[in-house]
Amino acid sequence: MFKTSRYILHSSFLLISFFSFSDTTYYKCVTEKGTVFSQLPCDDEATTYKVNTTGNQYSGPKVDYTKQLNELERERLLSGLEAELRSNNHKLTILDRNKERAEYKQQERLNHILAIDDKKRITKDITKKLKIINKTYKKNVSAVTKQIKILEKKIAQFQ
Repeated sequence: MFKTSRYILHSSFLLISFFSFSDTTYYKCVTEKGTVFSQLPCDDEATTYKVNTTGNQYSGPKVDYTKQLNELERERLLSGLEAELRSNNHKLTILDRNKERAEYKQQERLNHILAIDDKKRITKDITKKLKIINKTYKKNVSAVTKQIKILEKKIAQFQ
């Protein structure tokens, strides 16, 4: 038991010394109790060993991954811009549907009126509401179209 712990102690000391110095000298002594490694000579018959280490770290091949990373980043940005472009095109479609639905409701409202006097009064109200609907529609379409143009320019830059 004592031999094993002493051997482990000397071995660990030896390993520590390997990593802490660039050139390390150690001694191997063969005694009655067994082989002992030491930083100091045990006796006159100790064998001297020298470990030379270099400061060079070995690593894999040097590869510049920036081009690949830049390409991945460009693809990620491009896919994000394309998704945003699709989203804005869907917004335009939804705006068209909502405008048509609102116009249809106003036309139905006009068709349900039976009296001529009420029809004239309601026609003015419907015309006024249709102008508001068209004004809001044009404003929303203009904003979405502007955003689409910006996105298309960004996409063109990446391609």
